Order: sequence, then structure tokens, then C-alpha cells
Amino acid sequence: MKDIAKKSNTMYLLEKYNMKATKKFGQNFLIDLNVVQKIVGCTQIDKQTCVIEIGPGIGSLSEQLSYQAGHVVCYEIDTRLKDVLAESLADCDNVEVIFQDFLTVDLKEVVKKYKQEYQRVCIVANLPYYITSDILEYILTSEAMIDSIHVMVQKEVALKLTDVSYHSPLTFMIESIGTSSLDMLISKNVFSPAPRVDSAILSIHIQKTYNPNLTKILKQSFTQKRKTIYNNLKTLFLEDTEKILNECGIDLKKDQKN
Repeated sequence: MKDIAKKSNTMYLLEKYNMKATKKFGQNFLIDLNVVQKIVGCTQIDKQTCVIEIGPGIGSLSEQLSYQAGHVVCYEIDTRLKDVLAESLADCDNVEVIFQDFLTVDLKEVVKKYKQEYQRVCIVANLPYYITSDILEYILTSEAMIDSIHVMVQKEVALKLTDVSYHSPLTFMIESIGTSSLDMLISKNVFSPAPRVDSAILSIHIQKTYNPNLTKILKQSFTQKRKTIYNNLKTLFLEDTEKILNECGIDLKKDQKN
């Protein structure tokens, strides 16, 4: 099927297969072709790019990605969509659909495989709001040789993650390996069913590999919001905490607000 994201085509598929969006998977179907094409434009992909898509739904974004990318591999957790995707993406020869929970994928090995054939590997997704942070953290800490990440998230989340004055383990993870930007705002009215909030495209351009040792330090630093970084980290570094913070030029009284 061509132009899946057109409202009439989306509704046709949903009605034909008696599909309804489920809260369990945080599903909201895009019904604006123009918006989908603009999202693809934000990714700057080409035929030398392999795209990993998380949660293709009925294939609206997958189809448009396939026109620009060399290969698109989609991970979908909802097995109810097998017949829908078999029909909607039947003409997209460079799209591969795998029915598996993305959070169980060995991303490092998958990316390594596709890097043998393609110059770039990027991730594109319309992420469920309830699991956005978990998926982003999973990607960032995977040590996979990904070139960029382009995800649709809740507008407020995108604003926070691109605000240099906002601090969280996730923002520091992003900062440690690359840069982030808010590339596009998306109205809640281009979805069916319409969510309660607007969305945005968050892009992360990766320049270096993540250091796995950072995760434990970041998580511990933010364990108790009212404590200073020294008090949070001394359970990790014991009597060496003050020395380590001084060597790094970090104020012992520094907290999460500053």
C-alpha cells in the first residue's frame, strides 16, 4: 500500500484488521503523510544508511523511511500487527520486520552486522511516552556503533533533554557521547487516537562510544535529590570520594540543582 500515513489508508487498515490502539503498548497512529515525510527529512538518511525502527505500528513511518534508506529493520512487540504489516509493507523490499521486544535485542551485535554493509546506522522511532527514558538509556548504554538517534517523544521531554540547565542521568549520558537537538514539533492532532500532549522530534548525534562505568556513577549521584554529590557518591568511593571530586574539579557541596 502506498502512502500508509494518509488518514483514509490508515483507517482502512485499522478497520480491515479490526485493530485498535492499546494503552499497553502506548500506541498512537500517525495520520498525516506530510508530517511523516518531514520526520524522515529530520534524519538525513540516504541509501548508505541502515535504519533501525522501534515500533513500526502499521508501517506509516517505515514506508517513508524505505524510500530514502538502504535498509530498514523494524522491531515490533505487538504480534497482532503481523498481518497488517505483511499487507502495508508488501511493496517495500528493503524493509525487514522482526517481532521482538526491542529491549531484549543485542543492539551492539545487530549494529555491528549492518555496519558491514552500510556506512551509517541510525535509530528512528515514535516512542511510547511511558517507556521513553528506558529505551533511550538502553540505546545510549549499549555501546553499539550507532551514528544518530531520531525519536518522537513528548514535547516536554524533548525540551528538558535539550535544555543545558536541566540535569539528569539521561542528559549526562547524552552529553558524554554526543549532542542533542529538538528538530521538530508535532501536534497531538495528527494522531489517532490523539494523545493528551504534543510531541517533538529529538535527535542525538553520536560522536564517541559510551563509557559503561559512567552509568553506576550517574545513578548514584542522583539517588537522593536533597543530598550533595559528595554524600551521594561516598557510598561508592568511600574515603576516596573527596579526593576524586577535587581531582575532577567538582565542588563537594554541589547538588543536582547546580
